[in-house]
Formats: sequence, C-alpha cells, structure tokens
Amino acid sequence: MLLGAVGRANEAGLLEYHYSLIQGMMLNPAIFMLVLLAWFFYAKKCEQFITLTLRRPDFSFLNILSLVNTKRAYRLLMEVQLLVFLPVILYILVVAVVGFYKRWYMQTIVMLLYVLAICLVSARWYLYMLQNPGADRYRLRWRIPALFWETFYWSILIRYVLTNRKLLLFIIKIYSCGILYLLVVKQISVVYDLSIIILFYSFGLLGHGVLIRQVRAIEDRSLVFYRSLPRSLFGRYVQYACLYFILFIPEIITIGYFTPAYLHYQDALLFIFFGYSVLLLLNSLLFIKSFTMFDYLKIITGFFFVIFLAMVSGMLQWLTVFSFILAIILFFRRYYRYEPLAASM
Repeated sequence: MLLGAVGRANEAGLLEYHYSLIQGMMLNPAIFMLVLLAWFFYAKKCEQFITLTLRRPDFSFLNILSLVNTKRAYRLLMEVQLLVFLPVILYILVVAVVGFYKRWYMQTIVMLLYVLAICLVSARWYLYMLQNPGADRYRLRWRIPALFWETFYWSILIRYVLTNRKLLLFIIKIYSCGILYLLVVKQISVVYDLSIIILFYSFGLLGHGVLIRQVRAIEDRSLVFYRSLPRSLFGRYVQYACLYFILFIPEIITIGYFTPAYLHYQDALLFIFFGYSVLLLLNSLLFIKSFTMFDYLKIITGFFFVIFLAMVSGMLQWLTVFSFILAIILFFRRYYRYEPLAASM
C-alpha cells in the first residue's frame, strides 16, 4: 500500500523515493541482505498458502496433477508460484533495470538468481507434495526448558508461540526491531523527528495482531478449561500482561540500546509504554466477540488511522494512556461474557 503513498517533499517524488530505496539496497550490504530475507519470508508465506490449499478437501481434485507428465506438472506449478510471487517479481524487474543501468552488475545478478532459485525450489516442493501425499519437510524441533517449578498460563502460551508460530514471531520481530534500528539511526542523526519512526513502528506493533489472534484461537480451541479454574479476574489479566511483556522484550532491548545516544529518556519510555499498551489492547479487543480475520484486520486498520491522527495532532501520549486503560476495561467487562464460536476458529 505504501509503494504509491509518497508525496512530494524536498523536491523528492515517487520516482526519487524508490530510486533512493533501490540505491540504498544495492550499495548497503546490510540492507541488501535484509531485503533478500524479507523476500524469503514472503516466499515462505506463498508456499504456506499453496501447501494449505492443496491439502484442503475441496481442492483434492488437484491431486490429479500427480498423474500428469512430471515436466508438465512442474511447469504448471512454477506458473502458480510466479503468480503468487508476482508483487515481488514486478518490483525486482524495476530494481534490475536500475541495477544494470547503474552498472551494479554483481548485486543485480545475485538478486535475480536468488529469486529464481526460490521459485524453482518452491515449485519442486509442491510437485513432491503432490506425488507424496502427507509428506512434510524436516523441521528442527527443540524442547523448551522450564524456567519455573510452577507452570503458569502465560508459559503455556509462550511455548505454543515458540513451537508453532516461531517463523511468524521471527518475521514480526525482524521488522519491528529492524525498522526501529534503521529509522532511529538514520533519522535522528539528521533531525530529531519521531513522527515517521512512530508511523512505521506502529506497523510492526499492529502486525502483532495476527499473532495475538492465533494465540486467542488456540485458547478457544484447546485451553477453554482455564476459564473454569478458580482464579481471580485480576490474576487472569496479569497472565496476559506477562505474556505480552515477554513477547515485547526484543523491542524494549532495541529501544534501550538507543537511549540516550539517539532517543531521549521520555521518548524511549513513550515508545515502550505505547507499544505495550497496543499489544494489551489488541488482546482485549478479541474478548468482545469471535471476530473473523477479515473483521479483525479492519479493526486494526482503523486503529492505525487513529494512531496516525494522534501522531499528527501531538496527542500520542494521551492515546497511549487511553489504550492502556481501555485494554483493562474491555478485559474486565468482557472476559466472562465472551463466548468463542467454533466457526470463527
């Protein structure tokens, strides 16, 4: 959505904006590796989508592809991979044109071969899965050591995230902490303006909403017994507060690293309290009702515009306090009224 959402500032328009991004990518090895990593994660998401689609009962007719000539089946699956990967491919073509024009041959060739390899390997995996139903890739698994004698509710949810949603968590943290690092170092060293940093920082915070909804889904599906345990409502809220504080530790460490060299102490505290309040509010919103993912994303989008208005009006501190208080009120008023719906999970 932000590819075209660039106004003119300091005689820099859409073309100048993207040219500066491409130049930074090609000339800075760290940014180049970060972009390649982002494309890899996008490819994994495309691969996950296609894999889950092929395994759905209503798409079982696609198994007939296993009877088709292997080369033809591979070509068809390669076409599918290129289609779902098309947003990245189109941008890569633009980057390649600029790269060859500016004679950045090595970076351009590496980028093209890298993306081609991703598409070839992904299509080969789809073919293998069709020819070997039920097959799965080898996954590295580990046993998370227990840090406490007592098993807390938040520790159960942490284990679920680290075991079943570690890739999603890693992607979110890479973006959230990475955008903080890049923007704080580049922006603050020129002028002390936090508006752009807060805007992109909010994307990372609201991106946690997908993970939070998946945590709530596993609660509705497998941990319903916890609602009947003799625990106070305050104690239950503390469990969620501990959960999202632990998940927010990477951002806290990143913000602390920049203080006071780049960020003032009051601004660092604002970043931390604002981020933590947003996570708590996103969790409490899911106790209103069992939202579908589409409805939940609409709420998140609306909340982003509220953050944007608070940022431009200088009321972010008030929004932070309001979010923290609203998260508590929603939780205490809706926790026992909430009824999970199997259809929404």
